[in-house]
Amino acid sequence: MYRKEVNERSPMRVFEKSMHGGLGRGSVGVVLSRAGVGKTALLVQIALDDLMRDRRVLHISTEHAVDHVRAYYDELFHDLAGYTKLAQPETVRLDLERHRLIFSLLGQAASSEGVSQSMKKLLDTVTFAREIAHFSPDVIILDGFDFAHASEAMVDTLVKLARDHSAELWVSTTTKAAAATGGSAPAPLDRFFDKLGVVVFLDPERDVIRLRLLKDHDNKDLADMSLRLDPHTLRIIDADVPPPSSRPANTRRFRLFSGGAKGAEAAFGACAERWGLAEVNYSFDGHTMRERERGVVVLKDEELRRGDFSLVYVSKRLGRVLSEIPLVRNVLQTIWYQINAAREVFVVGQLQDDGTVRGGTGWGAELARLWKKPLYVYDQQKRTWFRWSGSAWEMAAQPVISSESFAGIGTQNLTDEGRKAIEELFFRSFGEPAASS
Repeated sequence: MYRKEVNERSPMRVFEKSMHGGLGRGSVGVVLSRAGVGKTALLVQIALDDLMRDRRVLHISTEHAVDHVRAYYDELFHDLAGYTKLAQPETVRLDLERHRLIFSLLGQAASSEGVSQSMKKLLDTVTFAREIAHFSPDVIILDGFDFAHASEAMVDTLVKLARDHSAELWVSTTTKAAAATGGSAPAPLDRFFDKLGVVVFLDPERDVIRLRLLKDHDNKDLADMSLRLDPHTLRIIDADVPPPSSRPANTRRFRLFSGGAKGAEAAFGACAERWGLAEVNYSFDGHTMRERERGVVVLKDEELRRGDFSLVYVSKRLGRVLSEIPLVRNVLQTIWYQINAAREVFVVGQLQDDGTVRGGTGWGAELARLWKKPLYVYDQQKRTWFRWSGSAWEMAAQPVISSESFAGIGTQNLTDEGRKAIEELFFRSFGEPAASS
């Protein structure tokens, strides 16, 4: 079985379906159980599933050393590769490791002061990952948070962390309770129940572990989820996995990277908002062409320089002089951030005879080709989508958004056909928008 098939058929899709689609970016989910039941193993299963879908995972543990956590991943990946008969497992494993960072805060949370210090270490770790390691996580795993000694402000900080980084934050914690029912949580989580997005309870039962849903965002009619998990690997063992065609994409997991400028970028942003996707618009002080105000990230001068490329090199690559474009260097620097963060790229503009895309937007297409990212261009004159095969442009009649982190960029001179192409792209990818359902 190939990696994409493993993703589609993963029992974790049943876990998401039971939660009306999953945790979602900007939300905090909690795995709750008595000590020794398997919280770490379940978090690693969640992380592995995300890694198999090209999502970046930052795993922070307060209970285990880095080598111990890595051993969990190796053991559970070996189990996954075995039962799915995964093709080229060693190649896949190495690729997953490139999308994962592991940190240990072992011994930081034994009192209220310890939790406070652990919280500071947590924030410092995420900052280090983003600013020093240039690692922007889609998922943050916090294995071992002491809610018993936590304050309301500390939990608010967890929620803010998830929202500020537009990431899913999964946290594990221990309870002494032997049972739990949907709609509430036992101590110590009961004080913070309303602040959390999803809460699941692990209940040991003979030779299996029952996973019970206690909270699913604002849904009052909780699904009667009682999945059976293997007690050693915490892998779902009784999933009735539906075929891929019957599972709609969970838009809360998707994130658009763009610049929010008028024209194509604003149209991509409007569709992202309409379909309920997260939106990140990289910008800079004095960017007067920006129309989108949702998800704006204003890059400082130091940050802009990270995406700096010589204008001579850019002009040579595109075969044209770009120095006359207003604020051209800052625009190119923000495009670097957009393409760097995306797993696939969609461009609306015009293909030229030399194979480049017309205008400054062409730099984004060139970066996508340079970094070998899936690249689609809608040519407004030909009224057709094209896909870069690696050596040539090929017609792509009905592309869809398949990567959860994607870039949507393009010309400021957006035509009605271009706007329609963007809207139809979202419709093919996600179905009817929530607003019209």
